Amino acid sequence: MKKLKEIILLTALLAPFVCFSQENYILNGQIGKLDKPAKIYLRTAYGGEVHIDSTWMDKGRFEFKGTVPSPMEVHIRIIHDDKPFNPLNPAPQDIKGFLLEGATITFTSKDSIKNAVITGSPLNEEVDRLNALLKPIYKKLNDLNTEYLSKSLEEQQDKAYIQTLEDRAAAITKETIEARLDYIGKNPGSFISLMALNSLLNTDYDIKVLAQTYNALEEPVKQTELGCQAGAKLDQALKELAGIEAPDFTQPDVNGHPVKLSDYHGKYVLVDFWASWCAPCRRENPALVKTYEKYQGKGFEILGVSMDSEKDKAKWLKAIEDDGLTWKQVGDLKGWENEAALLYKVSMIPFNFLVDPEGKIIARDLRGDGLQEKLQELFGN
Repeated sequence: MKKLKEIILLTALLAPFVCFSQENYILNGQIGKLDKPAKIYLRTAYGGEVHIDSTWMDKGRFEFKGTVPSPMEVHIRIIHDDKPFNPLNPAPQDIKGFLLEGATITFTSKDSIKNAVITGSPLNEEVDRLNALLKPIYKKLNDLNTEYLSKSLEEQQDKAYIQTLEDRAAAITKETIEARLDYIGKNPGSFISLMALNSLLNTDYDIKVLAQTYNALEEPVKQTELGCQAGAKLDQALKELAGIEAPDFTQPDVNGHPVKLSDYHGKYVLVDFWASWCAPCRRENPALVKTYEKYQGKGFEILGVSMDSEKDKAKWLKAIEDDGLTWKQVGDLKGWENEAALLYKVSMIPFNFLVDPEGKIIARDLRGDGLQEKLQELFGN
C-alpha cells in the first residue's frame, strides 16, 4: 500500500503539463562563397508537425528568422547544386544538428555547414561542455564494444568472458548515469539538464528517482515541449509500475506463422526487442539462454522481437542459431519501423518488457542480475 501511495503521489506531481513559451530566433552565417543554385534548408518539428524553411545561398551568406515554442533539436542542411538525385552515386550529405533557441545564432565555415562553427548560442556552448565532461566515459563503452567485436565467435560465447564484459559495461553505464544526474542536480534551470534527464528515461534506472529529479527542475524548463514530453513519459512509466495492460500484437515467426502475444496468457513472458547487428543484444543473449533454461519449466517464456530489416533476414536467422536461442522469435522485418516496437515506443535496444499471466506489464528493461532478481522474486529459488 505504501508503494502504491508513493506512485500516486509522484503521478499527481507530474500531472499539470501546461506548456507554453515562444522563442524568436535569427540564424545567419557565412559558408565559404556558396551561391545559387546552392540552397539551405532548416527542418524543425513541433506540435506533431514537421516544418521546413529554405533559402538560396548568396555568396556564402544566408539568414532565417522565425519562432519556435521552446528550445529544440533541429537540423540544417545545404544542397550544393541542382543535379538530380542519383541513387547509384549519391552526393555526400552536408547536414548539421544543433539546438535552436531564442538567440541570434551564427554559422561560419570555409566549405560546408557540417563543419561550421556555431557562435551566439548559449545552449550549444553548454552541450559542448557537457559532451566534454562525458566523453571519457563514452570512450570506455566504445572501447568495450571494440574489444567484444575483435573476439572470435567462440570467445564471444564464453560465459566467463561475457560475465566480465557485462560487469564492466554495467559499471560504466552507472558512471554515465551518475554523471548526468550530478549535472542535472547542479543545473535545475538548464534545458540541457532536461535533455540529459530525457536520455535516461529509456534505461532501467529507478523511475521514481527520475520522476523526483524531473520535479526538481525549474518550471520554465518543464514547460518546454521536451519538458512536457518527458513529463508524459514519466507519468506513463509510473503507471506501469502499478501494472498496465500490455498491448497485444501479432507478428510472423521465422517460418512465417503468426504469433500473438496474447497466446502467452497464463505465463510470465519477457518480450525481448533485439537485432542481429546489435552488439549489446548479442552480449546479453548468453545470459538469456541461461535464464530461460532455469525458469522455462516454471511458467516463464521469452518472445524475441527482431528489429532487423528484410535485407538482414539471413543474418537474423544465423544469429538465432549461433546464439542458441530456443524460444519463439518473431519479426515483420521492418527494422526500426517494426509495428510492435512502435506500439511499445521502443527507441533503443536491447529493451524488454516483462508481462504477467494476466497480460499486464510489471517490469521493463530487465537485464543481467536485474532479470534474475525479478524472476527469483516471482518463482523463488
